[in-house]
Amino acid sequence: MNKPISRRDAVKRLVALCGAAAALRESRPAAAAEATHLEPNDPTAAALKYVPDAKKVDAKQFPSYQPGQTCGTCLQLQEGADPTWRPCNLFPGKLVNVNGWCQVWVKKS
Repeated sequence: MNKPISRRDAVKRLVALCGAAAALRESRPAAAAEATHLEPNDPTAAALKYVPDAKKVDAKQFPSYQPGQTCGTCLQLQEGADPTWRPCNLFPGKLVNVNGWCQVWVKKS
């Protein structure tokens, strides 16, 4: 027959289980490592007219565009380990091409 578990043993097992779950959670990679490259057909990218290569921006369609405006010279671009693809404040969880452009470009001071 099974002998009943005391409350003290049940609490000990619960604490051990919670500790193991916390240890497993800490060993998982950070969410930032899961960032993907921003594609022009992404809904937010399309709304902000993101182009991965600023040299391909149609100046007639976007009169605010000036040569030299790239994500690399924009205030919204964040620091990152990769020199080509970096995080942007406008596209959380995505990496933009430093040679890209969108209509929200703001000169970095």
